[in-house]
Amino acid sequence: MSLARDNEYEWKIVKKSLETPDTYTYSFSPATSSQRFSFTVGQSVVLSVMLRRPTKSGQDDVSLVQRAYSIASSPYRDIIDLTIKDEKPYGYINPVSGKADGFAAYFFEQIKIGDKVRVRPNINRHHFLWKIADGIERDIAYWSGANGAESARSLLQFMEDTKKEDMRLTLFYSNPHLYQDNEAKFVNVIYYDWLIQMAKKMENFQVIFNFTKDQEIQPTDHTRVTYRKGRFFLDEKGKEEKTLSRYHGNSEAFNPICGSSGFINGTVRLPDGRIERKIGIMQNLTNIEGVKPEKIDKEQYYLDLASTK
Repeated sequence: MSLARDNEYEWKIVKKSLETPDTYTYSFSPATSSQRFSFTVGQSVVLSVMLRRPTKSGQDDVSLVQRAYSIASSPYRDIIDLTIKDEKPYGYINPVSGKADGFAAYFFEQIKIGDKVRVRPNINRHHFLWKIADGIERDIAYWSGANGAESARSLLQFMEDTKKEDMRLTLFYSNPHLYQDNEAKFVNVIYYDWLIQMAKKMENFQVIFNFTKDQEIQPTDHTRVTYRKGRFFLDEKGKEEKTLSRYHGNSEAFNPICGSSGFINGTVRLPDGRIERKIGIMQNLTNIEGVKPEKIDKEQYYLDLASTK
């Protein structure tokens, strides 16, 4: 790995691709050869940019803003991808600070192709996919919330680049709805078409699309593409099921989980500030499937977000 100032590197934006109505994948190239660094599947970076955002006083505030994102491309490719989803409405002002604290909406507006940004890699070796990166785990059931498939994309590209036919991946991908607008048919699932293409192309990959709020689901048109509704670990009649065993077929698989706290462990903060505790993927894997703790790992974005300065 090359060394850079304060462990930061300079990347140049070379492409911007629409994923869903509120999500883009940005492709970056190191500004110079000295700005390239090696990374593994599951690794993240902190992105640092100067953004102009509104304040309660009516004047704009220009400051350095930082956010953490998982790398969404293979370590073997020259171009590095980050997928960025809009997290707060444009113009939203935090009532406590009196300033806008959103990131994506202003990044989309102000940062253009050709611009340079600073990134700082997360050098923690024991990220949630480190056992896969080290070759310890090869049979994988990846559980993703609506904004948790970035590392799965990196892993899939890695499997494609290295032709790791001894690896097997099932992506359990949960989203509220397939479409943002049922009439206009705007797909609201990140990487949706690409994942279907990869499942049809790679015999050691299958994707299970799960929609928690849709009443009707797509017909399955391929043996490695499955649609289901409701919640994982509940069957069509609402009764407890072994989702992992049913679709992946191996309770000894490694189970990385990426998503919100509610998705992972059932902990949800309500609008009034109260904490509601339900059951998440981790408990279901342990209690229903009997998966051992060492066969589960998790990534929670909200714990890794860099603070806004």
